[in-house]
Amino acid sequence: MENKLFNSIFTVKKPIIGMIHVWAVKKEEQIHQALDDLQKMEDFVDGVIVENYGWGYEDSNLAFDFCFKIIKNLTEIVVKNSKIPVGINMLPNDYIKAFKVADETGCKFIQMDHIVGQFHNCESVNPGEFLEARNKFSNVAVLGGIHPKYYDLIDPQTPIESSADKVKKLADAIVVTGKHTGGETCLQDLKTVKLVIGDMPLIVGSGLNVNNAAVQLKIADGAIVGTALKKGGVVKGEPIDTDLAKRLMKEVEKSR
Repeated sequence: MENKLFNSIFTVKKPIIGMIHVWAVKKEEQIHQALDDLQKMEDFVDGVIVENYGWGYEDSNLAFDFCFKIIKNLTEIVVKNSKIPVGINMLPNDYIKAFKVADETGCKFIQMDHIVGQFHNCESVNPGEFLEARNKFSNVAVLGGIHPKYYDLIDPQTPIESSADKVKKLADAIVVTGKHTGGETCLQDLKTVKLVIGDMPLIVGSGLNVNNAAVQLKIADGAIVGTALKKGGVVKGEPIDTDLAKRLMKEVEKSR
């Protein structure tokens, strides 16, 4: 798939996308933290993703309808207040609701934890059904994950390169993660995937920080960051630390 849509959204080299983790708290708290995170990140990062973190799941694939309504309303507020592109990750991999949120709020892209692969206790994404939805929302870019954290492959020996090859026809960018939130993404995985996908954007999905940014971004074309911007990590109520954001982006600029 061509990179035009991704590059039209992220016009800088090696874009960094910050996470806005939405917790299961009162609506007023969700709005306050989301806007506080946005305000502290948007002068540094190149985009943000709104995500229902740890709640709202109907099963291993679908989010509750009430979660969709909450996230849609919150995302609309974020989009209206943001000067950088906003995306949505509707956990757990509910790309249909994610597309709808994007379409109804003005989000530019969605993130999918996994777009190919067979996992325990989780339905695989049907390529035909996905492309049908993708064509309906063709103005929304897709950041598709392979071999993601918190998912167990039925065949753990599945080569990451074969998964990467399948995604080339589905997504606008490929996301590769570590084993857990904040876990460093394996450098060899990045190298292997990049050899397969060529010019297609490769995104570090977890663990980018001031210590490894130079090495990882020598291979990857961007990153999604959350833990690196918070002193206490991804925990409820932990604010974005602008000093950490400055330090990280200083390292990113060297890679650019």
